[in-house]
Amino acid sequence: MRDKIALLPIKGMIVSERLPGIKGMWVPSELIEVIEEIGSNRRIKGVVFEIDSPGGMDYASKKVADAVKKLKRAKVALIKSQGTSGAYWVASACDRIVADELSRVGSIGAWVARFDLSDFLEKFGIKVDVYRTGEFKGRGLPYEKPTEEEKELLKKELKESYEIFLKDVAKNRKLTREQVKEFSKGKAYLGKEAKALGLIDCFGDREKAVEVAKELAKIRHPKLIDYEETLRKKRPLIERLIDKFIS
Repeated sequence: MRDKIALLPIKGMIVSERLPGIKGMWVPSELIEVIEEIGSNRRIKGVVFEIDSPGGMDYASKKVADAVKKLKRAKVALIKSQGTSGAYWVASACDRIVADELSRVGSIGAWVARFDLSDFLEKFGIKVDVYRTGEFKGRGLPYEKPTEEEKELLKKELKESYEIFLKDVAKNRKLTREQVKEFSKGKAYLGKEAKALGLIDCFGDREKAVEVAKELAKIRHPKLIDYEETLRKKRPLIERLIDKFIS
């Protein structure tokens, strides 16, 4: 039997929980299940992760990146139009990264938003009383202003998330923490600059990514197996039906 190379697309946002009917979102369990299926197939010697994603939530992205890292196969990330933020975290877990000169790459960093509707509610005379057992219980409620302590805690958590992201990318790409920190200000780089910074290894398309995977796996004439439909079937039936109806 011929050796195989798997093609696994990662398109759209990587989130902890997807809203029904919203296309272009993936939760870690779906991606990880397919990655583990690939890992259990001995004929598959390499994987090309076809990434076209702006990233997503830090926890969700890290879970997928960890699963990619654990996969004992030749792994190549092919960044299409974009592989930024959490999606780049996933790409960095591969052995090589291929991209186009116009691909947007990187955007290493973290951010968080907090709604504050307190002034709006006050304008209409709406008052919400909150009773809590600790000063941080219920933090982030949109109908009250954040305290200075809450702001500091949020900044601390954000910094910790960023440090884990930065450390992982540095280790995966064999760069120093200081090198990665220099270009980890949330900016996305086009292919040429991304290559100069060490964020990617070479330019190319699917054909190039497959060639790189073949070299890493030391195989010559593999059969390509597209896992897009397999991945789609991991989504709940109701969501697939909603997607079909919307499209």
